[in-house]
Amino acid sequence: MYARGILFGKMKYELGDHSYVRCPENHLVADIEFKTKGYFSGTYNAIGGTIKNEKTGEVYYELSGLWNREMYIKDVQTNHKELLFDATHAKHTPPTTRPIEQQGERESQRLWQSTAKAVIAVNHELATDEKTKIEDRQREEAAKRAAEGVEWHPKLFHRVHIGPGGVDEGEESLDWIINAHVDSHDPELAHKQILSIAPIIDGQTESSQFHIPTYKPTGKETASGQNDDSVERKDSRTADIDAYVDAADAPKP
Repeated sequence: MYARGILFGKMKYELGDHSYVRCPENHLVADIEFKTKGYFSGTYNAIGGTIKNEKTGEVYYELSGLWNREMYIKDVQTNHKELLFDATHAKHTPPTTRPIEQQGERESQRLWQSTAKAVIAVNHELATDEKTKIEDRQREEAAKRAAEGVEWHPKLFHRVHIGPGGVDEGEESLDWIINAHVDSHDPELAHKQILSIAPIIDGQTESSQFHIPTYKPTGKETASGQNDDSVERKDSRTADIDAYVDAADAPKP
């Protein structure tokens, strides 16, 4: 996100980035660019992109328009262009969330509620104080992990396992991926699988399988007779176990 008009004029926020949507089964990928306005040309809220065969590189469709107004799709072979989506007449659907009291301590809405309330009340000093509290705690926790030689991992994601035949084949461009399998061919099963990842609707309870920290001392004794203070983390999707050793105790090369 970019901000314009800080020094002059009215301040305006812009979205500027790429978004990728892939269908590995058909080798299709949609590459959508959210464009920012140039200093002398262009317009606000513009998009551009393509839908192509990732395996052959052949482009099937081109995308254009404004993400907050009308977006168009053009068939590259026939040059036929038609309206894909009209945001000006679309009805906004607000996100559905669980009540604050049911949310986990680290869920964004609950974590940042004090900061958000201060921003809405235009109390910038209080908003800054509340924001600083959260950031200071994050720094303290990061320092503690570093001191204990523990590597941080996301709660609901695992590193992509690359390589032919791997569980994450086709996702090599990603660093992290959701730590669950969702069956895209069975909507009813996919619905259950998504709800089992994390509580997202009213009344759901959090599963203990994703509690942090997900590390524990192995307590194993090494061949030298010394206690092995490495920690293990089991990937619930692949059943792989990653071991981490305190840098201070790691064998010297």
